[in-house]
Order: sequence, then C-alpha cells, then structure tokens
Amino acid sequence: MTADRQTGKEIDGSALPAGAAGLSAGRKGRLILLAIVAIGVLPLLAALYFRYVSPPEVKATVGQPLDPAPLPFALLRRMDGAPLAHPEVSGKWLVIFAAPGGCDERCQHALYLTRQARTAQGRNMARIDRLWLITDAATPAAGLMAAHPDLVLIKATDARVLQLLGGSESRHINLVDRRGLLVFRYSDDPEPKAFIRELGKLIKF
Repeated sequence: MTADRQTGKEIDGSALPAGAAGLSAGRKGRLILLAIVAIGVLPLLAALYFRYVSPPEVKATVGQPLDPAPLPFALLRRMDGAPLAHPEVSGKWLVIFAAPGGCDERCQHALYLTRQARTAQGRNMARIDRLWLITDAATPAAGLMAAHPDLVLIKATDARVLQLLGGSESRHINLVDRRGLLVFRYSDDPEPKAFIRELGKLIKF
C-alpha cells in the first residue's frame, strides 16, 4: 500500500512539471509571436505618427536649390583666353561669383566670404575652386587679387552664361558640382556660419 501511494505520488509529481513545461512553452511561443508582430507594426505606426501627428521640423537650406543645369564651359575663358577646365577633369566643386571688375565693398565682402568658407573646410578645401566671373571690362585691383591668391578670374563670351548664373544685374554666389552642373545659388551676403556649414555638407557628395 505504501509502495502504491509512493508510486502514485511519483506519477502525480512527474506529471506536474510536464504540464508546467507545456504552459511555459505556449507562453514563450505567444511572446515570440507578439514580438514578431511588434517588429513589423511599430515602424509603420511610428511613420504614421511622424507623418500626420508630429512631423519633424524640416531645416531650410541657406541657398536656393536649383534644377541641375549644365554650365556651358565652352562659353567661359580665363583672362588670358585659355579655356576653363570642366570639373569632371579636376574633380572639384566650383564656387562662382559674378561681379564687375571694379569690385565695390559689397563685392569684396562676397569674395572674402567665399574665401573664408573654402578655408573653413580644412582638408576638404582642396575639393573647391573659387571663380570670379568679371562682368565688365574693368581690371581688378592688384591689391585685391593679392588677398585672394587662389581666386581664378574668368570671363564669359556669351550673355547666356550670366543669365544662367542669376542675371547680369544681380550678384549671386553659384555652386557648380563635380559633374559641371549648376545646383545651388546663394545671395552675395548669406549668413556666414550657415553658408560654411552647408557648403561643407554639399561638397562631400
């Protein structure tokens, strides 16, 4: 009798862990299923939330993004008459400022800003060439050119170039990418830190 009771206890005792194990396995399976569903659904819910409930703030660019347009390099010449190399040859971005050769205070400020923006890029400054498109027959002062030894002077053989760069009467800082495409335009007096920061981001592409 004692043996039977002991056997019964052993049987009952052995059955309980098996049942508990079954419940544990079922619970674990449900948790895994819920985790899989969450992985699939949560990104969608987050996207809907940020799209319709709380859209993230979009930071405006300093410059004006342009529909990429090829700059007609065949219509540009250095001051000695030599053709201007296409950026695909040098692999550089071009910062082009168009202004009369007399270069008043406003013009000098723009040239100074482009020089500072290039220098601020550190080792990446080698990715940028600065160009001054002279819009008249005046010759820039020697002292001004001495302050900008890296500045390349160019002239246009056709008025269409000036129109592409913002017009013959308006002064802009234009950015040409390494493919030779005009992609960004700035005023001649953008906020310096924002201009430098944005230029640094763009030339990494």
